[in-house]
Amino acid sequence: MLALLGALIIGLSLGLFGSGGSILTVPVLLYLLKMPAELAIASSLLIVAGISLLGSAQNAWQKRISWRHVLWFGIPGMVGTYGGAWLGTLVDSRWQLLCFALLMLVAAVMMWRNRQTNTANQYPFNDNQVFRV
Repeated sequence: MLALLGALIIGLSLGLFGSGGSILTVPVLLYLLKMPAELAIASSLLIVAGISLLGSAQNAWQKRISWRHVLWFGIPGMVGTYGGAWLGTLVDSRWQLLCFALLMLVAAVMMWRNRQTNTANQYPFNDNQVFRV
């Protein structure tokens, strides 16, 4: 029952915020379903992808998706995901989970420090900024 509640919260988070999939999915699989870390990490990819695809359908129908951003960030992200999944087979799951936790902390701090009330159209997309380091 707790696993179903966790799945519902993951879906709500993805639909409401557009994020939170793996941040919530991996712990739910690890701690509520007692899944081994390697299996939880790998399974979360497909779980989040399926939820995201279904949730994106409504936004696509209502023309609320920037397809240019999808291409600029989605395609390289897919390549990175494939590389990360391969790399994950070479790294102990404890190190993966530690890096994952640290990444969540860094993301939370960055989001907290850079809070803005409305950033929807404040910064137009600039292709050149994608490649700046």
